[in-house]
Amino acid sequence: MRGRLRALAAAAAIVAVAALTGCVAPAGGARIVVARFGNATADPVVVSLTGLAPGEDVVLRATATTIAGTWTSRALYAVPPSGRVDLSSQQPITAPYVRPDAAAPLWSMSGPSLSQTQLERAWAEGPVQIELTAEQQGVRVAAARVPRTPLSAQSVGRVVTVDALARAAVPAGAAASAAAPSADQSSALRAGILFTPLPTLVHPRPGVVLIDGDDDAASGAFAARRIAAIGFPVLLLPAFGPEGQIPGSAALSVEAFDAARAWLARDPGVDPNRIIVYGTGRAAPLALWFAASEPQSVYGAISASGPTAELCASSSGAPTLLNEGRAVPCASPNSRIADTPILPLNRIPGPLLLACGTADELLPSACDWTRAGADERGARALGETLIAPGSAHELSAPPMLPIGLGGLPPATAQATEDARVAFWSRVTALLEGAIGP
Repeated sequence: MRGRLRALAAAAAIVAVAALTGCVAPAGGARIVVARFGNATADPVVVSLTGLAPGEDVVLRATATTIAGTWTSRALYAVPPSGRVDLSSQQPITAPYVRPDAAAPLWSMSGPSLSQTQLERAWAEGPVQIELTAEQQGVRVAAARVPRTPLSAQSVGRVVTVDALARAAVPAGAAASAAAPSADQSSALRAGILFTPLPTLVHPRPGVVLIDGDDDAASGAFAARRIAAIGFPVLLLPAFGPEGQIPGSAALSVEAFDAARAWLARDPGVDPNRIIVYGTGRAAPLALWFAASEPQSVYGAISASGPTAELCASSSGAPTLLNEGRAVPCASPNSRIADTPILPLNRIPGPLLLACGTADELLPSACDWTRAGADERGARALGETLIAPGSAHELSAPPMLPIGLGGLPPATAQATEDARVAFWSRVTALLEGAIGP
């Protein structure tokens, strides 16, 4: 009797210790092992399972609870004689992915249909609680919690008004232009948002003007926070007019961009000689236009999944860019690449990153545009161009987030996630390489 009580007490102690570490261990000792490389939602993880009953399949589930709903994934694995399932080397039997992937249960989750604002609140701004569970023969044998802090926890956001940018555009000692909006006229108009890294920078670093032309997973709301989390100040600038105007009612003006660049360059945490411009979605060619047209003030550029020519917003010739109130010349979006003037990317003095996916569902010619841009760039394009095999359009969304992948075939979704990892690795290398002496 005493031996039995001692055994029960020992078992209870094992369960208690497992609960404290985030894993629930049954009598057989099954565990979900999670190696984390940071706690942010976009940081990588490596998942494996040990102590499973050999010869019995295991169901691995992931459940993420956010302020905007719940996301889940389910994968079935065969358990080898060792009782260990290593997701980085073992292919699933059934899953929303097709190849071994150590982090797949997290990025492959699916969830509710949300507006863009709700999506950003869930995966860029709010906390995320993720639980992994393992089941054999319908019985839960292990569980683990994966703490994830929001992208917003790694930076501070500050609204920048139209009036603030207008003042930055006025040379020191000069009188304000009569055309500049007054404080009363502009105080309600948000021109952009500045995201600065946490902790506060000690030495100036390259700054990024991010022109946001997307409204999905690769939107500026995600990209800006990711860049700030890497450690670089970024000013998020809408591609079509300030907040408060009807979306798409006014093309971006050269004057607005120049004011934003000048304003960012004055920030004490920014190296004014190392300004990078990054365009998301429809703004991808705008970033390239500014970098190629203003090499004296723009150091480098990042552009993904977009044309490498200045195209009109429609076949009727609607412009996407204005200069002193006049439309910047643009090519018809229906013209052939071979007949379209590619932007002079060889003029960009610093680094350039071009990226595309060969399975881009929104712009099937994305990689043809990328190759044309690389040809225009010349020898320096080697190492600056990412052509991602099998990736869909949203390859520039931060990795590890289950956004922008819904509805894609499993192989395409996995290739897109692989492309995201490669893309952000290159973004990090580009920005770190741009740090001045």
